[in-house]
Order: sequence, then C-alpha cells, then structure tokens
Amino acid sequence: MKVKYLKLKNWLLVTVMSALGFSSCHCHKQLTNTETAPDPKPEVEDRGEMRLMYGVPTMDFQIRGQVKDAQGKPVKNIRINMLERNMEIQGAELQGDPDAVERWLESSSVITDKKGYFELKNRGIPQEQVRLLVRDVDGKKNGEFKDRMVEMEVTADDVDRTQAGGWNQGTYNKEVEIKLEEK
Repeated sequence: MKVKYLKLKNWLLVTVMSALGFSSCHCHKQLTNTETAPDPKPEVEDRGEMRLMYGVPTMDFQIRGQVKDAQGKPVKNIRINMLERNMEIQGAELQGDPDAVERWLESSSVITDKKGYFELKNRGIPQEQVRLLVRDVDGKKNGEFKDRMVEMEVTADDVDRTQAGGWNQGTYNKEVEIKLEEK
C-alpha cells in the first residue's frame, strides 16, 4: 500500500512539474489586430562591458605593418608572433617548456617579406592589449637585430564591429611600423 501511494505521489508530482515547466515556455497571450509582437532583439545598452554568453567570446585580430632598422630600411626575415594573454615573458623571452614554446612560435608566426611587410591574422579572446614578439631568426644574413616586444592598446576606434554578433566581438585592425635596433 505504501509503495503504491509513493508511486502515485511521484507520478502526480512529475505530471504537475512537467505541465508547469512546459507552460512557462510558451506565451499564452493572443495578440489583437492592433497589437504587434514584441521585438525579438530588444535594444541593449552598451556600457563598454563584454557580454558573456554560454560560450567563449572571440575577436579576430588583423595586424599589418612593416619592420625597419634604425636607418629606416626595411628588414626581411623577421619573425612576428602575437602572444596569448596568459603567456609569461621576461624581457623578450617566453617562459615555459622550451620545446612547447618553440613549437608555438613556429606554428603561429609570420615572416616579413623582402620589403619588411607582414600581415598577421589570429582569432582569440578579446583583450585590452595586444603583444607582438618580434625576433630576428635568420642570423647575420641581413644584419643582427635585438628581439623586441611591441605592445598595442585595443581601443574602440581599432575594432570593426560590423561583423560582430553572438560570440564574435568584431575585428581588431591595426597597422604598425616596427623599428629594430642592431645587436
């Protein structure tokens, strides 16, 4: 008897909870001829805060530029990496497992052409500052240059939000000129 009572009680609770749950997901109000449906995308006040959704916000980064020496001549064969925001750096050296760091540097880098131009494209988490690690990797072929860290602030003027939506926060576009010092 007690088991039948518990089963009946559980069945009633599940039935009532299911009905309440499903009914709360549907609007029962019927619109009259003079009423219009509510705007499916209400205006959201932009307070400069990042809106989080049930995913990870991303931003496309497009950085173009030219690398020059102290005399203003273009420098070819310079490796440029955009650093992730959690990468630790001392001076211009990345910290961590040397093999992992070197694999990352090789897989995510661009090399300047013979006129010193480069174009770096990356997708990552939006950040307030972009850091580029600039390294001379060809030895003495075109002169030897010191490694350099370039830090750029991400401002609203640099972000194109025409393609933004959902998790995509837009595209950071920046043109830079990087001067290197000889060793």
